[in-house]
Amino acid sequence: MNIARRLGRTFLVVVLLSAVGVMVPAAAEGAKPTRTVITVPDPFVIPAGQGCTFPVSAEAESVRVTISEFADGRIVTHDIADPTLTNVDTGKSLVHHSRFYATDWPSSVEGEIVFETSGQLFMTLFPGDQGPYGLVEYPGLLLSVNGHTRVTMDSSTFVYTSFSLNGTATDLCAALAPE
Repeated sequence: MNIARRLGRTFLVVVLLSAVGVMVPAAAEGAKPTRTVITVPDPFVIPAGQGCTFPVSAEAESVRVTISEFADGRIVTHDIADPTLTNVDTGKSLVHHSRFYATDWPSSVEGEIVFETSGQLFMTLFPGDQGPYGLVEYPGLLLSVNGHTRVTMDSSTFVYTSFSLNGTATDLCAALAPE
């Protein structure tokens, strides 16, 4: 699932799904949505240069992620987690309280996917993505986002082509950087 690769580096929930190898099967036309619940994720590391200049580990003891896939192509994710994010180089940590809904669906524009989130989550944006402040440069951004986002992504390159935020974005790299 190519989308999971890109999302896995963007939304905590999909990273967790990728880490445990969960694939959500497509719901049959007219059927109830297919639901998957994840409660025990594996820890993972966001490499240096994919958000921060240093590697960041993420580990959560308690997670509740529900993914619903609908016959029309929408995927709705509800996430409740408190991952500990740690600067691998220094050991400096913080707990991020993630509480969000995310919906993604194929856009009416060929080759484009739309993602909307509501709530608080952490997001990784890569150099070349459009972010809340414009074009993202090296090393990327690791943000705590609180509010409503709408992001479009090229389905073949996995690059964010637009990003809008009604809310706040806090730089987690700065919070995890050495003092």
